[in-house]
Order: sequence, then C-alpha cells, then structure tokens
Amino acid sequence: MAAGRGSRLGGDRPKAFAALGGRPLVAESLERLDRSDWIDAIVVVAPAEWEEPTILLAEEIVASKVAAVVTGGETRAESVRIALAEVPDEALVVLVHDAARPFVDDAIVERVLSRLGEGVDGVVPGLAVRDTVRRTENGLSAGTVDRGGLVATQTPQAFVAERLRAAYAGDHHDATDCASLVELIGGRIAVVDGDPRLLKVTTVEDLALAERLLGAS
Repeated sequence: MAAGRGSRLGGDRPKAFAALGGRPLVAESLERLDRSDWIDAIVVVAPAEWEEPTILLAEEIVASKVAAVVTGGETRAESVRIALAEVPDEALVVLVHDAARPFVDDAIVERVLSRLGEGVDGVVPGLAVRDTVRRTENGLSAGTVDRGGLVATQTPQAFVAERLRAAYAGDHHDATDCASLVELIGGRIAVVDGDPRLLKVTTVEDLALAERLLGAS
C-alpha cells in the first residue's frame, strides 16, 4: 500500500516517494518483501500519476516479484479493493503491508503467517499501549481509558484470501483497516507481538527517526 498522499509529511511528492536513505521510502519495504521466501508475488498500489515511477523503481531495485502496479483509490479501503482484483483467484493468503512502515522483516512476516495457519481468518501484529490514554472533549480531559488489553496495531497483516475478498465485497468506505472489515463479516482476528521498529512514517520527525534507524542497521 503506497498510495497515501502524506499531507502531514509535506514535500512535493506522495509519502511513498519521500527520501529515505537516498531513495524513495517505498523502496525499503518493497526490497525487503521481494527477497522474503514467504512472499510469492507483490501488487503495489501507487499514487495517481506515480505508476510509471513505481514500475521503474521496482526494475531499478530488481524487485522481480512485483506482478502488478495499480492506481490507488480515494481511500485506503478502496485501494485495497483495487489491489485485491489483481491477486490471482488461486491465492490462499494475502498479506497487506503499508509502505509507510519501511522496516518490515521476515520475523514479523513469519509470525503473522504462522498464526494464520491456526484456524483464524486474519492476523495483525500489535504493541501493548504503555502510555496513559485520555479521552478529550472540546480540548478538556474527559477521563482516562483503561489501557488493559489495548494494543496499537501495525502491518503487515495476513488474511485468508477468501475471507478478505468477502469483506471487501460489501461496504468498505469507512474501514480504517482490513482487519475491521473481516471482523464485520464475522471473521476471527488474532493479534501477535508486533515490532517496535515497525514505526509508521507520518511526519517529518518520523522520517528523521527512520533515517537514523536505517543508518544504525
């Protein structure tokens, strides 16, 4: 998933093409997924008018598993639906990952896929919420939220392909992620340990942190 506009990041290009380590942000996760033995094929959802640069980038980094580059929709959910149309009918499992989380690795891919084989419809990685969470109303505190059992979810998320397709066959415009849609049709979603390094690049500060992590790896 690389079609986000990245308005909070600023700049003159979509988020996936912000510079990280001297190349587009999307190159990091694309390269990592391409060399993973767990991945058979990749569909990249690109921003409108950035399809050709995405294809050229895949060729430049020799991402040979890229099977298609499609144009994203108005929402993330619409973009997923468009991408699913490019996934072969015989595919049993679909992994959905955000280009905004560049440090995906085989350990997290294996973790979500292994749990998927244990009778659930989808698996998401999550990190326990450690900070105190407050509810606000009109800029004032309206009390704290019990953080027991709360997790902040990440990607990649893995799904039984048939169930993910069924979820996106209905109304998906208000969905914030794939797992919520699968739950709406009665699907069972498991949560496995996430990875603190799977930070999501949203702001300039996030990008600077990712740059430091890349340099330290």
